[in-house]
Order: sequence, then C-alpha cells, then structure tokens
Amino acid sequence: MNELADRVAHHGVGSIFIYTHEAHPGENYRHLTSMAQKVRHAQDLRDVLGITREILIDALDGRCHRAYGSMPNMSWIFDGRMAPIYKSDWSDANSIANAIDYFLDVAERR
Repeated sequence: MNELADRVAHHGVGSIFIYTHEAHPGENYRHLTSMAQKVRHAQDLRDVLGITREILIDALDGRCHRAYGSMPNMSWIFDGRMAPIYKSDWSDANSIANAIDYFLDVAERR
C-alpha cells in the first residue's frame, strides 16, 4: 500500500491508515485499555511494518471503525468532495490500485 500511495500521490490522491485496534488481541499485543497504549501500538505498527502513510488513530471505543463498517481490514476511496466511490471489505493492494487507476482514467477522460 505504501508503494501504491507513492505512485498516485502526484495525481493528488492521498492515502491514510486508520488504526482501529488489534485484530487478534493477546496474540502479539494486549487488548487496548487506554489511548496511550493505543498510540504505542500504532507507533509499533508504523515502525515494525514500515507504514509510511499518515496514521490516524481511532477513538478507544472504535467510533470511526464502526461508522465505516467494522470490518477488520477495510479500504475506502473518496472523491474530491469526500463522497465514497469505492469500498472493499479487505485491503488488497492490486484491487485498490485497479480502482484508483479506473477513477483517475475517468477523471482524465472528462
């Protein structure tokens, strides 16, 4: 996803990662009980996985995660008016790249 974000940035396409919570608490990280702990987990996500995109941190109660569908690894694409134009219940870089390329092509043809 970092490579894709870098590839489309010059088209004015932004990319963010919203850190919601651990998919399997207890496996590698404990269940979240404070925002300070959640910030540390998000920093580890950035450092261990090498996330170069901006990381936003959801509220401890997962308000943002619930508002956008509650799936564990969702991706959304919004247009310039912030209207959703693509939604996937699983982040697959190739599928997202195809969708972005399609929408950029449509914009260029207009």
